[in-house]
Amino acid sequence: MGERLKGKVAVITGAAGGGVGEAAALALSAEGASIIVNDIGRDSEGRYEADKVVQKIIETGGKAVTNYDSVATMGGGENIVKTAMNTYGRIDVLVNCAGNFRGVSTMELSENEWDSIINVHLKGHFSCIKAVLPVMTEQNSGRIINFSSRAAFGGGGNLAYTAAKAGILGLTTMLSVELKEHNITVNAILPSADTKMFPGPRPKFARKTMIESMFLEPHYIAPMIAYLATDDAQGVTGRFIYSSGGDFCLYSPPIQLKAEAPVFVRKMGKWTVDELVDVMPSLGFS
Repeated sequence: MGERLKGKVAVITGAAGGGVGEAAALALSAEGASIIVNDIGRDSEGRYEADKVVQKIIETGGKAVTNYDSVATMGGGENIVKTAMNTYGRIDVLVNCAGNFRGVSTMELSENEWDSIINVHLKGHFSCIKAVLPVMTEQNSGRIINFSSRAAFGGGGNLAYTAAKAGILGLTTMLSVELKEHNITVNAILPSADTKMFPGPRPKFARKTMIESMFLEPHYIAPMIAYLATDDAQGVTGRFIYSSGGDFCLYSPPIQLKAEAPVFVRKMGKWTVDELVDVMPSLGFS
């Protein structure tokens, strides 16, 4: 186990069910962080999936507790943060990974489906961020790692999903500026993985800036999440980062006056946190 996050506490929403959130929980625990595993999902027998993730972490010598609140309400976000504070007394990292989806056209999209997707994705980010900010600003430190999608650039998903993911990019940009004086970084990951919510091959967005990953397992994305949570990433904020398999793509910050070409990097295999700590400064990240 690593120690780059030793003594830190990480809240991860949508952290069960075998997806990217669960992979993040396991990866941050492996680097020494204590984890709040938030997820509302249940298995076929009615048991919370989050309990299984906590058990995995404990069995590998880590520390973790569960939370079953929905991010889609302000009270849910508050309760998630209370779970962390009541258990560990601090929060250093917030990973907003909870999501939902229904693949329908705009003509078929109902008001309830629109509200559900917007509330889980966009409001879900806001509810947890709103609740955690008093803690992080008092500590004068923190890492907020949001989850958007290439669908935010147009195409793929559905109208509500695309709107929510575009909103998360705007939220990330504004917060990164607003919270910089408090030593809180805010970044957005645009993942591509084979998960229960999006099984199988990914749509081929952004063809001019990247090619599709050779590996779609969710755990390939976890090292980038862990890297952004470390002290080594203190200077990285307001960035959009595509991550899939051994690939990542760094997009020019939208508030930058002169746009830079995206930087695409491929490794034939899974990155480690230590490798990312070494390579990111050479790409202008430090």
